[in-house]
Amino acid sequence: MKLVDVYASPEAPRVLYRLMEERTPQVNISHRALPDWDSHVAFIESRPYDAWYLMLQDNEPVGAIYLSKTSEIGVFVLAAYRGHGYGKQAIEVLMEQHPRERFLANINPTNTRSIKFFQSLGFSHIQNTYEKR
Repeated sequence: MKLVDVYASPEAPRVLYRLMEERTPQVNISHRALPDWDSHVAFIESRPYDAWYLMLQDNEPVGAIYLSKTSEIGVFVLAAYRGHGYGKQAIEVLMEQHPRERFLANINPTNTRSIKFFQSLGFSHIQNTYEKR
């Protein structure tokens, strides 16, 4: 597993957009709809995260992982590569490269697969957040 800085990778916008296209409503917390390409690129260029990487296996993009300014980890694996341990490997590398007192993961409460995944890595439930629009 190799992590490549999104901000230095010319292929990153395309891979990240492909990841968003594959997301289901069960996975999404922040996106109600797929952004247009220009908004997507502008978001990347705004450098919203402390660290943001493409996950490469044998030089092939398999997903992306980020670490927010508030120590939240977001990890997304392309559908064709799920179930091979790439997310776990990427989280381990990220946590080693960016040590913190604690790490967080915001997960849609209906995304049981992601909840079980983070629990298997030693994460524990600490809050529920509610929204009104």
